[in-house]
Amino acid sequence: MNEIDPGVLAEQIARLIAAERQNKDLTPLIASIEKINSRLDVIENALPLRQSFAVSPNSHPSLERFVICEAADQSQEAKTCGFEPHNRPCDHCSMCGSRGF
Repeated sequence: MNEIDPGVLAEQIARLIAAERQNKDLTPLIASIEKINSRLDVIENALPLRQSFAVSPNSHPSLERFVICEAADQSQEAKTCGFEPHNRPCDHCSMCGSRGF
């Protein structure tokens, strides 16, 4: 196996960092990002709008939004999970249901 001298490796890293600091021109990077964004806009405009998602955006329980007081009430009322360490509250992951408890 090849052993790399730490001093040589440190010098190479220092040269890379120095070269990176000197190259502050981000114009090519910004241009390529803009090119990707324009391609993405074309792709998104070509896709048909999903009616099922547009009609009911909160169809999945994970997409529901809570008011802070509702979330605080639920965290204090929740039972502790038997599968999570440190007595964390149950997050209704269905682990106990899938294991038959």
